[in-house]
Amino acid sequence: MENRDYILVECELEPLEKLVSDLEPNFEIKLAKAPSICMTMIKAEDSVEHQPFFLGEAITTECQILVNKQIGYGICLGDEPVRSYCIAFIDAVLQLDGEETHEIEAFIDEHSTLINASRKMEYNQILKTKVDFKIMEQE
Repeated sequence: MENRDYILVECELEPLEKLVSDLEPNFEIKLAKAPSICMTMIKAEDSVEHQPFFLGEAITTECQILVNKQIGYGICLGDEPVRSYCIAFIDAVLQLDGEETHEIEAFIDEHSTLINASRKMEYNQILKTKVDFKIMEQE
């Protein structure tokens, strides 16, 4: 789910880490690939000809874990080993489809609301700086 990934990458790290640490005792966890930094090519699309091209490289952190033998994968921009681990853990748990999924979905819904409110506030702040050229012409 694209929206879920966006929320897990954009939410505050502390509540995400707490959610994962609260759920970890319920599962058998094995680290398949420890969080590691890598370079990832960023793909974009030309807005005129709609041709794909590579914009450049970005530093990312990726992690793979096994939760009750279900693989989970986490990747995020920057040097964030804890966040990539948490994303991998949640990815695996959601594939298991147990009772913990309700707790994770509640977390995602709550933080989606917080992120949307923050984005709206930021957008409104940007609108305050917008220049109205019609008013300037009248002066």
